[in-house]
Amino acid sequence: MSDRIWNQTVTIVTKSGYVNREENCFAYMFTNTGDTVAFVNDMVVFPTSAPPALGDSRSIGGHKDDVYKGQFKISFQVPLGVNPQLELVQLFYTC
Repeated sequence: MSDRIWNQTVTIVTKSGYVNREENCFAYMFTNTGDTVAFVNDMVVFPTSAPPALGDSRSIGGHKDDVYKGQFKISFQVPLGVNPQLELVQLFYTC
C-alpha cells in the first residue's frame, strides 16, 4: 500500500476569470460564499437565500492517482450582487 502525500490551497474568488490550477491537483471543491449566482466551469453554484448560511457547494474528484488537467473558469451572473464571492479548494499531490 503506497500513501501519497498531499496538500491543499484555498482561493477566494471575487471577479470573473481563470484561476490557476495547482500542479498535480486531484480534487477540488467550491462553495458560493457570496450573494451572487456563480459558475465554475459552467456549473451553476447558487448563493444562499438566508445569510449568513453558505450557498451551494460541490466537490469533484477522480480515482486514485488521477490528476486534473483542466482549467478553473469562474464567472458571476450579472447584475452582480453586493458581495460576489466563491471559495475554491484544491487538493494536490506534493510528490
